[in-house]
Amino acid sequence: MRSHARDDAVFSTLYVAFVFAGVYKSAWYLAWIPVDLTLVFGTLMVAAGGWLVLRERIRLTRAGLALTACFVAFSAYAVVSGLWTPSSEYYLSKAFRLVAVTGLAFGAGALGVASSTRRLRYTGIATTGLAVLTGIESLIEYAQPSGRATLSPFGTNYLITSRLLGLGVLLLVGYLVLSRSDRRVTVAAAVALPGMVFALFATGARGPMVATIVAIGLLLVVGISTGTLPNGVAAIGAYTGGALALGVLTVTVGRQLATVRRLLVLADGPGWSLNRRFVLWNQTIDGLDIGMLPVGHGLGSWPVLTGYGDHQYYPHNLVLEVVFELGLVGLGLLACLFGTALFIALSEWQTTGRSVHLVLLVVFVYLGINAMVTGDVNENRYLFALAGLLAYRADPQRYIRIPGLSRVESNSTARSVRS
Repeated sequence: MRSHARDDAVFSTLYVAFVFAGVYKSAWYLAWIPVDLTLVFGTLMVAAGGWLVLRERIRLTRAGLALTACFVAFSAYAVVSGLWTPSSEYYLSKAFRLVAVTGLAFGAGALGVASSTRRLRYTGIATTGLAVLTGIESLIEYAQPSGRATLSPFGTNYLITSRLLGLGVLLLVGYLVLSRSDRRVTVAAAVALPGMVFALFATGARGPMVATIVAIGLLLVVGISTGTLPNGVAAIGAYTGGALALGVLTVTVGRQLATVRRLLVLADGPGWSLNRRFVLWNQTIDGLDIGMLPVGHGLGSWPVLTGYGDHQYYPHNLVLEVVFELGLVGLGLLACLFGTALFIALSEWQTTGRSVHLVLLVVFVYLGINAMVTGDVNENRYLFALAGLLAYRADPQRYIRIPGLSRVESNSTARSVRS
């Protein structure tokens, strides 16, 4: 059993290292590595997954297979749209990343991580741990005056690192709000959370901060309405008091933090960053050709047709990007993918009432909000990876048994799934 746990821990850790490689691989102390870390950890993760198959540790679910089929349909159409796209260089890189990086993150999540309670738990732990390290890196940089308006932990764009910071905050809050089953973990989460929140305020990322606040609010509302908050009414008062105190600190001493300053700027207008997004969104709408609306202009066509050249650039809105490049067909396939994922998770939550599904759904909302204001399809692979994790089923009886490939976990693990 220990070897099974070790194998699951290795696979989950490699999965997290692969999905979030863009967060840390630009750090100066990793610059000596001659190979791209996304490729390194992706290769190692595939090898670890192959080992799980050989050890008969992969258990397939109809949910995982259905979501994988939806993603294959979406990505296949995107690749086929290269037949009519005006892009060449950007199309090739974007299509490759969609299949080899985003697709691998989605498939490994839906078929590998989501098919095991233990691997899902280890993935959550590894993600939180990496987020905490990102928070520490952010605080170290914050302590060194640089004169920049925003931080760049690991030498990476502040929006990329802040999305992971917000995700870590959300996972910590989700555990404290809905679980607290282990006292040691509870204490560790309570100790780590203030520093993580401070780091998120210091980075200067308004989008991830707003998305985090909305997601936490949604988490609390659902927890209150469903009666799943530990300590019931007493907890509500504590959370409310904490939120008010944080609000007061934010508009007083917290005004010196970059994220707060950039949020307060919005009181005088959208500012350069948000105004730039308005420009990009308007360019997208104005550039739509009614005749091409059903099928789109083709993958990678947006920067070419809007005058930015044949290289990576995008409207910073996932829906507008897909409508422009892949048309209503692509948007329908994407809606089918996300809609199916949400339906699976919601139905599982209603059936089991387990908090893990609620946290996954709230994280999906958080990442979805981010996808509406930053990144392109591939830079939002965190959202696609999370959509794959929504295939998680708590009931072992839902797994498809394939002789020679799948093996049901031991009774002790099955009992932990149902608990």
